Amino acid sequence: MKSCGATTSENGTYFVNSGYPAVFDGTGSCELTVVKSDPDVCQIRLDFVRFAIAGPDQTNHVCNQDQFIVSGGNPVPGICGVNQGGHMYIDAGVGTTNPVKLTFVTSGTSFERLWKVKVTQIPCSTIYKAEEGCLQYYTGVSGQLRSFNYDPASGLQLSNQDYGICIRMERNFCGIQYSVCPDTVNNRSRAFTLSGNSNNPVNSMIGSGAGPNNCANDWLLVPCAANVGRIQPAQALCTDRICGGTFSADLYAVNHSTVKPFRLWFHTDNVEAPVDIDNRGFCLNYVQQPCTNNVM
Repeated sequence: MKSCGATTSENGTYFVNSGYPAVFDGTGSCELTVVKSDPDVCQIRLDFVRFAIAGPDQTNHVCNQDQFIVSGGNPVPGICGVNQGGHMYIDAGVGTTNPVKLTFVTSGTSFERLWKVKVTQIPCSTIYKAEEGCLQYYTGVSGQLRSFNYDPASGLQLSNQDYGICIRMERNFCGIQYSVCPDTVNNRSRAFTLSGNSNNPVNSMIGSGAGPNNCANDWLLVPCAANVGRIQPAQALCTDRICGGTFSADLYAVNHSTVKPFRLWFHTDNVEAPVDIDNRGFCLNYVQQPCTNNVM
């Protein structure tokens, strides 16, 4: 277990706030330097066992008070708020040491902050190493995906996000189906609210490519998604970007290729108001579909 100002090369290190397990309400910078335990290490996995720091501002959802920052590896967006149960995969580079720095920056008003981050070093030769370009990596036939700081009651979608989410394609599975998580807090589900004013009914929108389309600012990219039961011919233009305030139908991402894992991409800009208000981000359940499924 290590805290502010420490360096570790041990696999299975826990990075905690000063005074843990007590909360920390001060300001400053708390940094852990992670050095490879072995030259064969390719990745560092971070598991947020506890993660509660001040959230983003209410207007543009920017992490301008507290922020968790990763430097020294692949580009990682800064995050804030409540992210317990989340994880990240960091590229450890090809050098013998390649230190990666994990930093919690706290500022502004007093806040009961608490963090415990498990740091696991992953050798290049293992079968559980994530694919390149995956900030988050999931395995298993089914599971759940959440954007950082998602909470149906009080979470806010973070600005300045740009990262890949990957799911390992399991043996004998060729497709994947996504559905919105249940929202038992709100009268109208906020489990998929990426753009628009989520205090009002907002339909989902679909855009493709760059330029003046529906999903030019904040979006989740689901390659070749289509409504269940209405799979388009292979030669049809694939749906990609999805935004808006509802996820009214399951989406089915068809992947007959050998590319692994299934990939999504989440992107937000740095402006919310006055068009985008009170968006929560997304929570999606996924179930991989067997190759013998009729819709395939």
